[in-house]
Amino acid sequence: MDKELEASVDAYVDEVWEDVVADIAQLVGVASVADSSLGTAGAPFGPGVRGALDCALGIAQRLGFETSDDDGYVGIADIPGASARQIATIAHVDVVPAGPGWNTDPFTLERREGWLLGRGVIDDKGPAVLSLYAGAYLRRLDAPAPYTFRALLGCDEEVGMTDVHHYLDDHEDPAFLFTPDAEFPVGNAEKGCFGATFVSAPIEDGRIVSWSGAEATNAIPAESVCVVAIDASELPAPVAHADRLEIASVEPGRARIVAHGIGGHASLPEGTLNAIGLIVGYLIEADVLEGEERRFAELLATIHADTAGEAMGIATASEAFGPLTVNGGTIEVAGGRIRQTIDVRFPDSTTADELAARCEALAGRFGAACELGRAKPPFSCSADHPAVQALLDVYGEVTGREARPFSMGGGTYARNFACAVSFGPEDNDLELPAWGGSMHGPNECANEAQLKEALKIYILALVRLMELEL
Repeated sequence: MDKELEASVDAYVDEVWEDVVADIAQLVGVASVADSSLGTAGAPFGPGVRGALDCALGIAQRLGFETSDDDGYVGIADIPGASARQIATIAHVDVVPAGPGWNTDPFTLERREGWLLGRGVIDDKGPAVLSLYAGAYLRRLDAPAPYTFRALLGCDEEVGMTDVHHYLDDHEDPAFLFTPDAEFPVGNAEKGCFGATFVSAPIEDGRIVSWSGAEATNAIPAESVCVVAIDASELPAPVAHADRLEIASVEPGRARIVAHGIGGHASLPEGTLNAIGLIVGYLIEADVLEGEERRFAELLATIHADTAGEAMGIATASEAFGPLTVNGGTIEVAGGRIRQTIDVRFPDSTTADELAARCEALAGRFGAACELGRAKPPFSCSADHPAVQALLDVYGEVTGREARPFSMGGGTYARNFACAVSFGPEDNDLELPAWGGSMHGPNECANEAQLKEALKIYILALVRLMELEL
């Protein structure tokens, strides 16, 4: 590595770091959950997301970028180079709902013991700010970079990525793009995504009045609340997971069951505990349901039996992509039916059509229906691509760690571009503090030293990418 360049980058990172933290705080302070039902012209995902986009573009302008936006779908921030051809990044300013379980205000950044807490600090507002500061370093070079650097700011990543689809309708693909929305070193392959909703048969005189889970299908619920038309005195004390279940009287003849699980991202189920599944287990254990309600609870027990899809009959794995994962994220009672969503991340050893057929057959066994949702095939970018190798080299040089590309269950923006990968800044081996949580869960946190090192990696990676013939 060029020692003079490294020294310059280190000095820059130290110089701007307090500004970086302040800008992350500013962006976290905007509650930006995408909601297209609140959309208007120029703000298709609602005023909160538009506010976050304006905040991020304001940061970019202050750093010297030329800014614009794609009808409010995607923000565009450019550092012009000698060529109009682009090296690009894309991060997103929308977030999943805060959800229950927070010990701090999720939309007020808290700095504690070398960590940042707040919704979006690691997914993906913190990395969005890093990408802007990384690009801004290019303005300090002696001459314009060979390529234009473009920082894209998405607004609908957590809901459906319609933002980037809109952008690509009228804009060319960059020569190469990475998204700072995953783990290091380089994610060059992503599992397919499959979504569906299991719907019970009509339930008459049911005992389940209401039921809540996660606020997004791609989140593993840390808490689930089920209200049943049963007097609390008639409900037995839980046997399994008794320390995670609470039963309280709402009023005579009606009780509330609250389950406390361990939340997280649907694509990373290891170490989590789905709170909906805890309630399903209790309802069956207590034997308080009858008829179609009981029948659907047995289907729910099948769905929540494991996160590999074994009980559902959809488990599979491949060498390139690893195993399938499944999560039951949201649940509700509406119109006399119970509705349970699933979020499946699948390898190239199966297809969305095969998953659909198996889910429909499973639903039929329990007299339920299966409504099919999104389906995206697996995606990969060659590990031999010179840009991928450049990112791996920089990561290895900065960290001293072995750098090999990997496949992931999370679906990032990368899969929508012709030549793209995910590139940090997360580190799944990093132990979180007792009071901190992971992305999509309560008390989302990010390690400052980790983010600071990521900024250095991103700057050096951009400089290296600018040297390639793409």
